[in-house]
Amino acid sequence: MDRVEAWLHQVEHTSRRPVEARVVGLLENIRRGSERLEGETWDQANERHAEEFIFRLRDEFPGRVIEVSRPPLQETQQTIIRRTLAPGAQDAPPVVLVERQKLPPMARRTTNYNFIFTVPGERPERLILVAHYDTWRGPGADDNTTGEEITKQYLLDDLRSARRPKLTHTYILAGSEECGLIGFTSQVLLALGLAVANMALTKGLLAITALGIAMVPLAKFRFGVSGSREYVRSQTSDELATILSVVSVDSVGEGKMYIPESSLGADFVRAFIPFEGYEGLNDILEEAAHLNGIRFNSFIAGGTTDHVSFLEVNSGLRDHLGDWLGCPRWLGCHKRGKRKIPASALVALNPGKASPLVFGGKIHTPADTPDRCYPGPLSEALRILDYWFHLMHGGERCHEPRELDDYHYARLYRIHTKHGAEEHWLAMKDAVEPNRRNINGIYRVKAEIVEDAPGVFRAICRDPQIAGWGVETELEHEVGDHANSLNAQVERVAVRRIEVHGPNGVIRFQGRGYPLSDRLRAAGQKAFGEFERFMGSNTFLTFFAAAFLIAKIVDFGMTAVFTRWMDFAQWFFNWFIVTLPATVALQLWIVLWLIGTKIPTMIDNAYKHLNKADNLRSLRRVKS
Repeated sequence: MDRVEAWLHQVEHTSRRPVEARVVGLLENIRRGSERLEGETWDQANERHAEEFIFRLRDEFPGRVIEVSRPPLQETQQTIIRRTLAPGAQDAPPVVLVERQKLPPMARRTTNYNFIFTVPGERPERLILVAHYDTWRGPGADDNTTGEEITKQYLLDDLRSARRPKLTHTYILAGSEECGLIGFTSQVLLALGLAVANMALTKGLLAITALGIAMVPLAKFRFGVSGSREYVRSQTSDELATILSVVSVDSVGEGKMYIPESSLGADFVRAFIPFEGYEGLNDILEEAAHLNGIRFNSFIAGGTTDHVSFLEVNSGLRDHLGDWLGCPRWLGCHKRGKRKIPASALVALNPGKASPLVFGGKIHTPADTPDRCYPGPLSEALRILDYWFHLMHGGERCHEPRELDDYHYARLYRIHTKHGAEEHWLAMKDAVEPNRRNINGIYRVKAEIVEDAPGVFRAICRDPQIAGWGVETELEHEVGDHANSLNAQVERVAVRRIEVHGPNGVIRFQGRGYPLSDRLRAAGQKAFGEFERFMGSNTFLTFFAAAFLIAKIVDFGMTAVFTRWMDFAQWFFNWFIVTLPATVALQLWIVLWLIGTKIPTMIDNAYKHLNKADNLRSLRRVKS
């Protein structure tokens, strides 16, 4: 086991059971949690499983399970937290507050309750792990018994510990996350709305255009995540202020991991304007993925999950407008920059998984069974969550996650500190494009600049000492972030070669032989990557523009064909009962393919193009 693997093993949430053993337990619990009794509906079975878990807690931890209900919960919770903070109480065994929050009739979609488990810590600040426990049209082994059982496992680990956690932990089994619309259906509705609107727009039929656009919010307004939204609404402003970060776990039984950088909301307006992710929280989750060698994507085309309910806090259009305008009193603002809650999600997807009409699809169908949940993604979710808990509790980051011999690209920077001192930083990246697992290292070095030929410089770097590391796509951003934290100024040193004298010998980096060509290629890759990133931040505009372009192409093509081949035009209109619906269906299929597959792939590929542009502007490792 190398140095990084040994450090990661220490990060695991409990050293008593390695991740592999925890996954075995998860798979068994997923199997049990996907069963129902004769005559039960799936909603009834899901609520029964939650109640049986509470009975299990009472039996395994007698006297340490305190059942509460609102409004007394707030007073009871604060009382127990004060008792936890009393001298000597830190050594007492953990307790758990259990609340059944009944959802109001207008918020019920499937199950009737949220089940909330709070483990008071040494401090009142909270971490929230949330997973919905309801299913739709089937056992829901992946969606979302996987997330439910992971949440339960972390709660049990807390209660089995000898000491209470440093921070307060809240575990939520959220009800009524599902809404009855499968992701594929919402994409069909979105595609249909966009296609109708743009076909009408090309013909100048503004009323039909407006009708088509009106269908779009219905496609994105999934009416779901109502359970977690009710939980957020029930919290006082003081309680919300104690939330440090939130992670939602949803459908992590099969496919590649997703850590979304933006999330479509579950309300009418947010169908148009996605929530941006929180860089600090996403950095933690992505660091965990990078360190553990987990490949992940960052853009989900449709659907949402429970972290969105927390992203909505102080993130309405009025809040954003108030921030932009300086929060004038006529907007109802009292101070600029209201605190928002950092929230993110872990979701695993593969092609067709969320589309029952596509071969291999299973989500929201009877095919979502335990035999289609696999150890790989479950293990990845646990490792990422372990790292999140570790850092949020003040745990140390890995000091130096890569050896000098592991890096493939390098740059040299001159740093001017706020005290007037000057030093050199060597920034290196370990990834060969398009590997998504890159880690960057920043080293303080003693640099000597040598002119090998007129205008051609070489840097000899000695005594490298790690100054920081991260997972930014571009080295200039990594160095810039680190320099900003020290209030220092950054200047890149233009050299064609770098020699790094380390403990294992000399490592050499060299510029390519075609600098002008590389700069042009890098500029093209950079522009394309930024365009794809813009698409991800403006998904509705992107989808609408794509549908409009398809409508214009179809309209232009049909006009050109009809003008040139009159016999074909006559045949087309003689059989318009068949040919017209077929044309519309083809256009709809193209739009659906674009918004469901092609455009999300392009948005995710922003990383690849930005990384390649960064590599082209850096010096490449050469073999000795």
